[in-house]
Amino acid sequence: EEVSEKPKSAPTAEKYGWIKKSSGGILGLWKDRYIQLRKTQLVVYEDEDEQKCIETVELESYDKCQELRALLKKKNRFILIRSPGKKVHDIKFQAPTLEEKESWIKALNEGINRGKNKVFDEVKVDESLSLDHVTRDRVKMTHGRRPPTRSHLKE
Repeated sequence: EEVSEKPKSAPTAEKYGWIKKSSGGILGLWKDRYIQLRKTQLVVYEDEDEQKCIETVELESYDKCQELRALLKKKNRFILIRSPGKKVHDIKFQAPTLEEKESWIKALNEGINRGKNKVFDEVKVDESLSLDHVTRDRVKMTHGRRPPTRSHLKE
């Protein structure tokens, strides 16, 4: 899965669309939000103009995304579940269709995995610890090597 690196100034969204997001309060108000998945971030906007960013969710703080089963038969809901020890809230979403819900769950779980693996992807090699070529600086011998004989081929 080769992904060409784009400049950080204009990250491309891997998935985007309108979705209902729970405000998380006691009343659990659901608001329409335009969201974009960008590598390891979920960016939430008020509308498609992408002018007003309401929040940026770092997916590495979450453990998984899964279907949210509700008693009231509210369909197509899913939830981002935080990782243990992270000071973030679980986030609930509602997709317009079953297919969209499945697609978002898959995409968000991929984003979470990318976020968890980001640490490994960004390992920097310390140049001061680079391995030296053992024989490169060895003193060269002035006399040449005698070429091997091929007497066994002369029979």
